[in-house]
Amino acid sequence: MFFEPQIMDGVPKARPPPEVAETGAKEWENSIVAFLVGKKLPGKSVKEILSRKWGPVGHFSFHMVGSGVFMVKFDNRQPRDCVLANGPWDVWGYHLELRPWRKDMSLDLGDCKSMPVWVKLRNVPVQYWNKVGLSYIASVFGKQLHMDTNTTHRHALMFARVCVDMPATSSFRDSITLELVDGSTISVGVEYPWKPNTCTLCKVFDHSNRSCPRAIIREWLPRPVLMAQEKA
Repeated sequence: MFFEPQIMDGVPKARPPPEVAETGAKEWENSIVAFLVGKKLPGKSVKEILSRKWGPVGHFSFHMVGSGVFMVKFDNRQPRDCVLANGPWDVWGYHLELRPWRKDMSLDLGDCKSMPVWVKLRNVPVQYWNKVGLSYIASVFGKQLHMDTNTTHRHALMFARVCVDMPATSSFRDSITLELVDGSTISVGVEYPWKPNTCTLCKVFDHSNRSCPRAIIREWLPRPVLMAQEKA
């Protein structure tokens, strides 16, 4: 196929009509972007492990995007949502961050100013054990993305499990204050099955302050040598 390019200031430019992007996005609408955090593993190994874990849920195709970044395309929305709702997931002990694909999203983990993190909430009053009530509580951390199956159907009320899109500037609290209708307050306990590395210098996930390329490496020198350098 050939489509006549547009000429702007003497330079040819490709400009597909909007329906081309819409059709292409439709093909990937049931996809997940998977970021392998903390380790780069061969795509073939990641695919084999995910096929064993996710294969029973539904058929999917696996696509490498970059180093440690993969696209997983499901045939329909149901298995995709099932995988998202039953995390966190790992590959050989390394956390696999999952995001529903959306048009124009970044496919680079280094650009991630926020990350989906699973949070367990204890001591939640029964009257708040619904999607709206839990969303209010989870909003202390960030935007609630989804809840696991047990929480959604309230099979057990010992703790609620929600996935929250947490900004890299967040502090991982071990409790939050919930104000009740009568003005009294209670403490809701918070646990994290997994915590990502956070760099307060770059304000991103993926690496810690210790391994940050922007951190200043201080070399220890004996005092006499240091004094001699200062006099020089």
